Amino acid sequence: MKPEREYRNKLISPEELLELLKPGNRVFLSSGPAMPSRSVGAIVASENVNIQDLELIQLITLGDLLAKDACHERKYRLKTFNIGETISCEFNEGNVDFIPANLMEIPLLLKSGAVGIDVAIVTASPPDRNGYMSLGVAVDVSNIAVQMARTVVVEINPAMPVTYGETMIHLNQVHRVIESDWPILERPWKKWDDQLDRIGWHIANLIEDGSTVSLHAGRTYDAIASHMKGKRNLGIYTNVVSDWVMELVEAGAVPYNRSRYRGGQVTSSYCYGTRALYDYVDRNPIFEFYPIARLVNPNVIRRIPTMVSIMNVQQIDVSGESVIFYPGDNLLSGYESKFIFAMGAALSKRGKTIIAVRSVDPEGNSNIVISHDRNRQRVRATLGYARYVVTEFGVANLFGKSIRERVISLIDIAHPDHRESLLEEAKRFGYVYKDQIYVIKNAKNYPVELETVKSFKDGLEVRFRPIKPSDEDMMRRLFYQFSDESKYLRYFAKIQTMPHAKMQEYVNIDYVDTVSIVGIISRDRSEEIIAEARYSYYPREKTHELAFIVEEAYQGKGIASFLVEYLLKIGKERGLATLCATVLPENKKMLRVFDRSGVAHTSKYSDGVIAVTFTLQ
Repeated sequence: MKPEREYRNKLISPEELLELLKPGNRVFLSSGPAMPSRSVGAIVASENVNIQDLELIQLITLGDLLAKDACHERKYRLKTFNIGETISCEFNEGNVDFIPANLMEIPLLLKSGAVGIDVAIVTASPPDRNGYMSLGVAVDVSNIAVQMARTVVVEINPAMPVTYGETMIHLNQVHRVIESDWPILERPWKKWDDQLDRIGWHIANLIEDGSTVSLHAGRTYDAIASHMKGKRNLGIYTNVVSDWVMELVEAGAVPYNRSRYRGGQVTSSYCYGTRALYDYVDRNPIFEFYPIARLVNPNVIRRIPTMVSIMNVQQIDVSGESVIFYPGDNLLSGYESKFIFAMGAALSKRGKTIIAVRSVDPEGNSNIVISHDRNRQRVRATLGYARYVVTEFGVANLFGKSIRERVISLIDIAHPDHRESLLEEAKRFGYVYKDQIYVIKNAKNYPVELETVKSFKDGLEVRFRPIKPSDEDMMRRLFYQFSDESKYLRYFAKIQTMPHAKMQEYVNIDYVDTVSIVGIISRDRSEEIIAEARYSYYPREKTHELAFIVEEAYQGKGIASFLVEYLLKIGKERGLATLCATVLPENKKMLRVFDRSGVAHTSKYSDGVIAVTFTLQ
């Protein structure tokens, strides 16, 4: 039978759809923005005697079409596989049946008949001349529902985009067709605030060109993507894309020619955003949509090199081992889905798992806590997969760090108003040394504007930033990397050890009289300080003295020259008239660096050392 004739023969009205349903039927509905709205509207509004005690099975419920009132009238019960704060409330009130299952189990539950389907109602685009229809912006498990249901009804909606991937069904697979002109559900776009903008900036700096990134729907991800438009050769691999994806593609960050097998282009299961987004994905070959079970398989995700997963949470403890997920996070972009992508990214070659969290809640309470004493029903373990934690105040790298190191790192990015109290609590719990120093007035001076990234010889990329109290252990490791000669040339003494008491004083600076810039490289997810330069004010001499050191394996690449020039620039911008350095005559490398600085300076030999003075103003 020709598609046009078959279509006409299967076309029914909403009233005829209602006649197909029987009390107690298990009815699958396509999810989220692909809600078969006209069909659901008819079910909810119907007074037919057969519309009783239906089980409506749906993975994501958006909008207010499925009202609670109908549940109380026993027209239907909503059955779902995912839970968040909103659904939890409905569940507690007896309005929702929740089936505990991880995302990869859902197809098995449907295929095995453990969750049977009598009628499947899915939304699709109008059929083409060959009778093929696209499931459009929500694939999830609709293809399985079409296979397993005894009766399949397709709600044809011209507003549904035609998408590629595993999205096609054929008229031969369906029993009835209903036409709809109801609009597809949209996610209104809202501007993010300054907190999220800063978090987005920090996270974007962690994402390298060539990465495959898992972003989701929400203002946090909008903010992150806004700072990624200058990236190149990115891929997007996630369960849901939103309007941010258009900006990345149009900016050239996501190329058309990167292999999808290696995580390139855009691969998703859902698309949830504005009408402009739905029009953008329509027949756009850079987008491919696949069933959710394929996307959220960590064994698939881990095979993508440089996979970067980002999940936003409401609260995190100081060990990074447990979080509280957001209330209302009951989409498949909720915690479980994000966590599976995080797991896969943590196991990916050069992968990164990033947790984004605001430093404080709307009432001003710290979102970095010693332990979770509220909302415990939403506490989830990270199972050690947290690699980076980001607030608006910076980035904490947790990979390979002890609890003590993690606590200091997370306190470093907590809101300054809470850092001292967090430290005191951590001392009481024995998480940190009893003599641990943290000077809050210094922390508030931290000059984030001095953070920068620079490339050197042999493709070496180094991130430079002001030193932090949490750098104590990395600085100690740097110290012990140096030969006795290097230590002598830097410190003018034969120093053999750098214990905790001495090093924590060294890393706790005021960023005013003392400014220290460290150079950090990433080595297989872990971070390492390879260089440091600082100037400090000495009241007795009434001068700011400059010194620097670079790990021997990284000398000769231009790092020392950059650090000296950078400190001279900082000193000049801060109004310093001069910067001085004291150098042993045998330290030829340091003297050459000073000579190449391009800043006017004088040298004077006295008492066995050379005093170098730079004129800045």
